[in-house]
Amino acid sequence: MGLDMYLSAKRYIWDKEGEGIDINGVDIPAPLKLNELGCRAAYWRKANQIHGWFVENVQGGEDNCRPFDVTREDLEALIDACRKVLANRELAEELLPPDEGFFFGGYEYDEYYFDELTRTADELGVLLEALDDSWSFEYQASW
Repeated sequence: MGLDMYLSAKRYIWDKEGEGIDINGVDIPAPLKLNELGCRAAYWRKANQIHGWFVENVQGGEDNCRPFDVTREDLEALIDACRKVLANRELAEELLPPDEGFFFGGYEYDEYYFDELTRTADELGVLLEALDDSWSFEYQASW
């Protein structure tokens, strides 16, 4: 129980014949056609400062466990916010304050808080480098 957060990446693949396609041991039989690849791109647990950033900057303040579309620019802005706070910890409360909620984790600016910022910036940076503009992203939290 607690705050679990997921970023998924999707890419549409138009009209690929299913017969003979094997993805992770799952055969796509004809007449089905594979039209989308979906992957878990990132996962956080009780990183409430990251969740709060998504709620305020992507979800328009709406925090309801629904999926929300995320742009590359959104992810770049989150990376930038993480890096700014890591470079100057006094910016933490302004740029990435803890977000309170039921079983959302701690609210201190401790090593866990800053480790999550480092991991987020690093992982999202690698993700954006690896995926071209044909991929789309979606954020969803659960608690």
